[in-house]
Amino acid sequence: MNRGPHGEDELTEDPPPLRRRRSLAQSYQRPVINNHVDDVPGVPKIRRASLYANPDTTRPLAQPRVEDEPEQATTTTWSISSGHTRTLPAARRRQAYPSPARAGAYRAPSRPLQTRKTQFAPPARVARNRLIMIGVSLLLVLTIVGAAIFAASRARTSSALDMQERNAATTSTATAQSSVNPHELVIVPEDTDHPPPPVYATAAYLLDANSGVTLYAHDPFTHLPIMSTTKLMTAIIAVEKGNLDQNITINKSIWHDIQQLSADSSLFGMKEGQTYTLRQLLYALLLVSGNDAAVAIADAIDGSVPHFVADMNQKAQQLHLYDTHFMNPHGLEQAGHYSSAHDLAFLGLAAFNLPIIKQITSTQIYTMPQTKSHPERFLVNDDQLFWWYPGVDAGKPGWDGASNFVQVISVTRNHHTLIGVTIHTKDWWTDMRDLMNWGFDNFKWISPYAVDLQHPIPFDTLWNYFVSDKKENTIPMTNGRYYIYTGYDISGVIMGYFDLNGGLKHFGYPESMETFANSATVSQQFDHGIIQCNTTNLQCTAS
Repeated sequence: MNRGPHGEDELTEDPPPLRRRRSLAQSYQRPVINNHVDDVPGVPKIRRASLYANPDTTRPLAQPRVEDEPEQATTTTWSISSGHTRTLPAARRRQAYPSPARAGAYRAPSRPLQTRKTQFAPPARVARNRLIMIGVSLLLVLTIVGAAIFAASRARTSSALDMQERNAATTSTATAQSSVNPHELVIVPEDTDHPPPPVYATAAYLLDANSGVTLYAHDPFTHLPIMSTTKLMTAIIAVEKGNLDQNITINKSIWHDIQQLSADSSLFGMKEGQTYTLRQLLYALLLVSGNDAAVAIADAIDGSVPHFVADMNQKAQQLHLYDTHFMNPHGLEQAGHYSSAHDLAFLGLAAFNLPIIKQITSTQIYTMPQTKSHPERFLVNDDQLFWWYPGVDAGKPGWDGASNFVQVISVTRNHHTLIGVTIHTKDWWTDMRDLMNWGFDNFKWISPYAVDLQHPIPFDTLWNYFVSDKKENTIPMTNGRYYIYTGYDISGVIMGYFDLNGGLKHFGYPESMETFANSATVSQQFDHGIIQCNTTNLQCTAS
């Protein structure tokens, strides 16, 4: 209950602001100010703001109105566009705002005879009454104007809030729509002064682990066998569901499942009856890629391999790895077991974010002490990139001994981490080095061949000591070739002139990308000069 402008008690009901559900197009229209008020004798014209205009008509959605007052009513209700309702004493309302007659002309209400005597009051009293009436009228006008201004303010506030809600809803909808298609990919390269490197791999991916931005993608969603990189998911489930210090004994059931593995597969070499902690089995799983360790972990954590694989596939869905499906915990080829370069990158991101997995995969040599149940063991990290490329701090390779070489690698420099993936490549060191050099925009030459001469890289004999890795090596491209030493390519008319006039011996390595002075003139910087060619007449010069 509030005090009215004349001191009387005034009941005020303020219903909530009018809210209307609008289309997205309507929500961005500016509020329309409605200045129209029905002409009522004695009623002052007031600016009133409607909330929104209907786009299909010029009529406002909420019209201000003045209700007719019954002759015998004790109160009069007046409604404004904001929805506020005021209840005023009828007598005072009639003095300031007489109701229109039904015929359209103003007619003063009938009064008893004795009240008419007041019309013949002395002039001073009449003047005083007129002043009182004028004062009351002014107070009422000010009250109504204030109410209208308050309504307009509430309308603008409601409009602003609605707009914020619509913007938030639009952003949420856009985010949801972008996630509807998991194969919609935006590539934002960091290095723009070098061309993206071609790769020998069937599929490749480079992910900025700090921001989640895709830097490079080559056939990112193709379903391919992923070999032992599968063990990254095995390790995630083991860490999330198991206790690192729990003891796992190789009982008859686990030993039976291990016996089903092919004898030539990668094995840690456990025996029936031996006992290991889960932590030790994770080292066996990730450092030497033991398939038997994968089976032992699966049986111990979930009671059986099928139940564990079901957990792996459920986790893949939680991580939005929609191009991934597992059939076993170790990665041996099996129908229905596959992933993609994109999914492997984000699987690596999830795995390397777990401290124990990152710690294990960054360990060079792990010594497993002897116990009553097993002998002492020395485990060497089989991720060869870890032994020679600067900044490698986690990773997991996979290989079938033939052409299917897969790797997921994390490299950190100056607190900036990139995760690279290559699947099925004949030259894994060149592919991963080129991707990381380009991602960090640092092409300082480093070769596993040179490092292996200084201190042997484990398992270097598998790759003939990397003797094939040379500065002058190139990767073929459509109408061109890519020089791995400097990270630039040459093509077209410039490459033709380069080859006919001494090549590397005369010009040296390319030191820039092609630049176009105009539509017909292209040039490129080399170690020992610039080649400039006219693409119309195919004439070139060197300077």
